[in-house]
Formats: sequence, structure tokens, C-alpha cells
Amino acid sequence: MVRDLEAFKAWLIRCGAEILAPTSMWEVLRVRTFSGVHVVHRNRKGRQRWPDGLVEIADLFLDGGNPALSPTARTRRSSHLRQRYPVLRARDGAGCFYCGSFVPAPDDAYLPDYEPTVEHLVPIAHGGPNHLSNTFLAHKRCNNIAGNLSAVEKITLREKMREAKNGQ
Repeated sequence: MVRDLEAFKAWLIRCGAEILAPTSMWEVLRVRTFSGVHVVHRNRKGRQRWPDGLVEIADLFLDGGNPALSPTARTRRSSHLRQRYPVLRARDGAGCFYCGSFVPAPDDAYLPDYEPTVEHLVPIAHGGPNHLSNTFLAHKRCNNIAGNLSAVEKITLREKMREAKNGQ
């Protein structure tokens, strides 16, 4: 299956999954994603048994994919966004953290790529708090590009996106 388990774990974390502590000596890997908790077991002979859901995720890893695996992904973000949008707009302005273009209010009309989202500077998957001080407005497209990068990587991405937009 996956030959370099440590690289696979690091990739899972970058994609937003949570690596959990094993609960027995037979567990090789325990990971939580949006689709639940997946556990890789080994038998006495050392042979590993991978659950189907994690096999599909491992195939994405082997193919070089970058899926969003966060277990805290929600399908209903609008009420959270509606509560935070006015506060973040008053604090930071209405520009996207990454590209700087206007981020429409949640109830305004917008193109799909420019859907407003609340982004976390330090991703929750990396231990960041779900607090206003760690959040800002971003377009869905820009937020997806950033994925679960570290805070430093997000700021570097922001600078590159703004330079590209300004034609520098």
C-alpha cells in the first residue's frame, strides 16, 4: 500500500486530516477525516489491513492529489459566515485576505469562485483556534488554493497572489 508511512501522515495533516493516537499495539495508523475514523491494523505476522475509505485516500496520496480531508468540514457554513462577516469586514475591510479583491456579503449575489468564506490563518487541523483573531475573509477559490498551508505559507501565497494581480 503506502511504503513511506511518515510521508503519508505528513500529507494527511497537510490535507486537514487528524492523526490520532493508537488505542492498541496492533494499530499502525488511526486517522480522522471528513468521512470518519480510519484505522490500519497489523496482525501477528506484520501484515497490514487497510480500510476501504483509507485505501481511496492513499490512492490520492500516491497520485499526488491534494484533497480537503478536514473532519470539521461543514456543509452549512452560512450562519457562521453571516455572524462573522460584519465583524471581519469592520476589522479588515471587505477585501480577500489572499487576492485583495472584494468579498461579497453572504446574502449578496456572487460567482461560485468568489463565494465568501471565513479562513483560518493557522488551520484548525494544525491546532489553530476557531477564534476571530485567527480568522479573515477570503474567496472560496483563494481559500481552496491555500488549503491547509501553514500560516507562513499562507502569507507567502498572499504576497504572490497580490503581486500577480498587480502585474508586478
